[in-house]
Amino acid sequence: METDKTIAIIGSGISGLMACKYTLEKGFSPIVFEARSGIGGVWSQTIESTKLQTPKDFYQFSDFSSPLAVGGTYPDHNQVLEYLQTYAVHFNVLPRIKFNSKVTCVDYVTSSTEDVLSSDLWGGSGEPFSPSGKWNVTVRYAGDPSAPTQVLHSMDYAAMHDGLATELIKEKRVTVIGFQKSVVDIATEVACKNGGSFCSFSRNTTEQVTRVRFCSRRSTGLFMKIYKDKMGIK
Repeated sequence: METDKTIAIIGSGISGLMACKYTLEKGFSPIVFEARSGIGGVWSQTIESTKLQTPKDFYQFSDFSSPLAVGGTYPDHNQVLEYLQTYAVHFNVLPRIKFNSKVTCVDYVTSSTEDVLSSDLWGGSGEPFSPSGKWNVTVRYAGDPSAPTQVLHSMDYAAMHDGLATELIKEKRVTVIGFQKSVVDIATEVACKNGGSFCSFSRNTTEQVTRVRFCSRRSTGLFMKIYKDKMGIK
């Protein structure tokens, strides 16, 4: 079967590699989004002493026996990772992987009430979605200047020593998400501490999007501008 339909696969661990291999065989055009710089999932980043807890003969692909001359019954994580890399090369999966690409959001967009109701069938009891809808996948690439370098909860920020908090936000753009009192307090503090740089906080609802920008100026003190419209921010 030949098709030009694109399939998005998140992660290049064992499941992601298998999904890519089999969708290729079915004639689809898969794209694998991998947040890290290499394949392997949990096997690519673990403690040095990690080994298989299952005998190697029971931990291999049914269509690709391990070509490695692995000594012992329980290979270590480096040997398992090498096996996965060999699998990816053998089935030409690597060209389909976009490394350093982290999926941050997946939305199913449809105008069909039937499609929305069918989502209750997810889990193996029926067809979860019809082909009439559309999937929107948001990906953040490493090195993207618009991507945040750090994300933390307001309670974590509030618990920091004053000097560390000041250093964390120094000469950086900061966005605080939410619209309660603690958000206003933190946004104000960040703007005042940051010596002229701005901090913004935003609230998203189905009715409107509101953004408030705080700026610290030595001559006039603190002021804010509010931008509001029905569809988005301009």
